[in-house]
Amino acid sequence: MRVYRVVPVVASAVFFVMSLLAVAWWTALPAADGKPNVLIIFTDQWRAQALGCNGDPNARTPNLDRLAGAGANFRRCYATNPVCSPAKAAFQTGRYPHQNGVINNGIYLPETKDSLAHCFSRAGYSTGYIGKWHLDGQSKPGFVKPGRRQGYKFFEGFNRGHWYYQSKKLEGARYFTDDGKLIKPDEFESIYQTDLAIRYIKRNKEKPFLLFLSYGTPHSPYVPPKPFDHYKPDDLKWRPNVSEKIRQRYAKGLCGYYGLIEMLDHEVGRLVKSMKEEGILEKTIIFFTSDHGDSHGSHGLQHKGHPEEESTGIPLILHGPGVRKGLVSQTLASQIDFAPTLLSMAGIPVPSSMTGRDLSSAVAGEKLDVPWVYLEGKMHLRTVRPAADTRNAGGRVVSSAWRTLVTPRYKLAVDSRLKVRLLVDIEKDPYELKNLAAEPSLEKVRGDLLAKLREVGKSTGDPFPKPLAKPKPR
Repeated sequence: MRVYRVVPVVASAVFFVMSLLAVAWWTALPAADGKPNVLIIFTDQWRAQALGCNGDPNARTPNLDRLAGAGANFRRCYATNPVCSPAKAAFQTGRYPHQNGVINNGIYLPETKDSLAHCFSRAGYSTGYIGKWHLDGQSKPGFVKPGRRQGYKFFEGFNRGHWYYQSKKLEGARYFTDDGKLIKPDEFESIYQTDLAIRYIKRNKEKPFLLFLSYGTPHSPYVPPKPFDHYKPDDLKWRPNVSEKIRQRYAKGLCGYYGLIEMLDHEVGRLVKSMKEEGILEKTIIFFTSDHGDSHGSHGLQHKGHPEEESTGIPLILHGPGVRKGLVSQTLASQIDFAPTLLSMAGIPVPSSMTGRDLSSAVAGEKLDVPWVYLEGKMHLRTVRPAADTRNAGGRVVSSAWRTLVTPRYKLAVDSRLKVRLLVDIEKDPYELKNLAAEPSLEKVRGDLLAKLREVGKSTGDPFPKPLAKPKPR
């Protein structure tokens, strides 16, 4: 096991200050000669708030803070559907889950010719995927065969699972080579994945590449490797939407969560250092994000799948050619926008099948009006259960198919009866402490948002509130 030295808190604070100073420099990075490389760093269950540069006092993320300070930080980015497989499919296809068919975990994404990697491959790129896939049905860990990889020519990873490390009690990380050999690395899974990514980058640096690095962390189990297991419950700073009476229940998991985040930030630092040494950092678009967030007790909720900010909000940091330095953007974004944006930044035509927005002009620092994003969740559920079974400690309905419309100011969520279950003024109430769903003075706001939500659903072919049936296994 590789041994690391923990970055002291003081050093983390210095890095954070440096990243803030970098915000003052509003000049664009120079365009790379030829086509830019693209490195996608995709994490699992990293919520938007959990970054030092986004104000989280618990998060020790000096490397990501520096990337954000020298690049662009989109602080209003959302999971199109805050569950792993639907989120990944939305990224790869640029389409909503109700359009690509991946409405829940464990569903196979049929091979298309216009997914992200297919487009980059046609443009002459080497394409590689490392890590967790979760788009090949129920197989676990699962070797993802050629022809089911959505255009990635090189593939080292597995379909699904969260093991991370070897121990006496648990069979740990499992991995498939590109040709299907099962291996069990001794290193912590995310560290091993970084090693594979660095190896891929070195082998492909002479030709433009698209590399999708898909980490399984900071998803549970929240057991970080040493020396990142040093967080203590008494040191945690809690979000105000986590009630006092349940904090003890979530404290141990939250400590492990921040340990995994610090570990991943260290791995990002290793990647950046390697690209600097290879002389390709300024030729590479780094795209850091996640599939969904993690509630950790906010509003009495756990994990993901909910329309609240801790579940749907995800980080989005970009660095490299075409990215304005020091940009802190409030432009709305969601995962269906990722593929069109990256293709446009690389000068590759965006297929007409992609319904997401091209945000490349916003990445470059230009003003772009995005009036709404449309989110969906628990799409296979047929109806709202009795109220006694569907309300958490905060009184919110949590067991129903839902749709959400987010605007620059408001968030509206409806259940499978098209009843408004949540209305929040995000601008004034970022922790969503006050549910305005029944506020009389906002009747027109509710009506307008609900009408827009139904219009977007209809125009994109969403049959909601009718539930979608899961596709048959393939």
